[in-house]
Parts: sequence; structure tokens; C-alpha cells
Amino acid sequence: MVELHDEGHRMECEAENDSEVLFACPTCGRRVVVGKREPKFVVLDRGDFSARHTGSLGGVEMSSVVV
Repeated sequence: MVELHDEGHRMECEAENDSEVLFACPTCGRRVVVGKREPKFVVLDRGDFSARHTGSLGGVEMSSVVV
């Protein structure tokens, strides 16, 4: 299991269309695409893998997940 940093990083919406949202972390550069209509989560840029990333936009919300 990955140990998470105590401080979280807040993701911000960088772009969106009808089916996807691009979130970016201004702190570490992590970028992910989240599906709106169907489950989808694609990491474009890893950033700080051990940081807890959260963010939201309308009906799309990312919360902490530990794998």
C-alpha cells in the first residue's frame, strides 16, 4: 500500500466536454481525465503519486482512493 502525504492536493478543472473532464493539479502537475457518462479515469501525468488528490466540478467529484 502507498503511504499518502498528510496534505492533500486540490485538482482544478482544466477543460471539459459533454463526456469528459480534464483535472490538473497546480501543485505537482498531475493531470487526469474523468468520464462523466461512463466510468473512466485516465492518468495523463503522474505528478506526486503519493499525494492525496481531490477535486470536483458539477456532478463529477474525485475523492481519495487507496489502491
